[in-house]
Amino acid sequence: MDPFSITVGALGITQFALSSIGNLRDLINGLDEAKDVIQDVASDLEAIQLPLSALKSLQISDDKTYVAAKEDLENTGVAEAVNKCGQACADFSKKLEQWTKHSTTTKLSLRDRLSVGLWNKEKIRTFRTQVHSCQAIVQFAIDSTQLIVLVRSENASKTARHKTEKQLRYLEHAIQEHIKVTKRKQDEALQRKNALENPEDEDEDDDSGAQRALAIQETSKQARLLEDNQTASGIVSQILSRLSIPEVSNTYEVTFSGSHNSGMQIGHSTGTINWNGGRT
Repeated sequence: MDPFSITVGALGITQFALSSIGNLRDLINGLDEAKDVIQDVASDLEAIQLPLSALKSLQISDDKTYVAAKEDLENTGVAEAVNKCGQACADFSKKLEQWTKHSTTTKLSLRDRLSVGLWNKEKIRTFRTQVHSCQAIVQFAIDSTQLIVLVRSENASKTARHKTEKQLRYLEHAIQEHIKVTKRKQDEALQRKNALENPEDEDEDDDSGAQRALAIQETSKQARLLEDNQTASGIVSQILSRLSIPEVSNTYEVTFSGSHNSGMQIGHSTGTINWNGGRT
């Protein structure tokens, strides 16, 4: 029987989302004026695309295993994160195209458009948060699945399995550190929200008040995105923490505790595990 594979479509990730992510990445890379302002966004977009492409190399031995693996990936919120990120990318692409459509030396530069105004600063921060959160969710979820695949491989050498075990534990540690950093960022967003809700200067015009109200909405969105990121990362961490890899003679057995993950076995993939989500 031919092995099963999990496609992005099977997870519920839309082609619109994938195209929007790719289009924005290309747009940013083509704008010299934007590179030093939002180049980190382009890097995160690339880091979303690469692990999604790596799904093609996963080969799963049977239908039961396919269903279990697919369900675990779905539970991490990968599809929702990517689809929402894709819509945000599509909206941001439209803004960038508008801002550069009639650019001249006498008009406000793209750099200034990305930095001026209280509300605009927080809105850009929300977009950055959403992209980076999506990148982390995708990378953690797919890397963990790849590692389980490599551990289960009957063709892997003892040395290769030992190396994979070390990678798995490193990933567990990386997830826990990421959750700590994300919690700190959530606290910072809530602190900014509190400061905006209780300004020191009560004397402001209507326009400033409206800008402040919009900025409060954006900081609330940031806090929710960061909380969702912690939840999704925590799900991956729980799966990895329940993984045991006892050695029996020359074979390895992967077992999960708990009814949900019982009996999960995944076939072989030759994909390489790379984690680059440590940037804060």
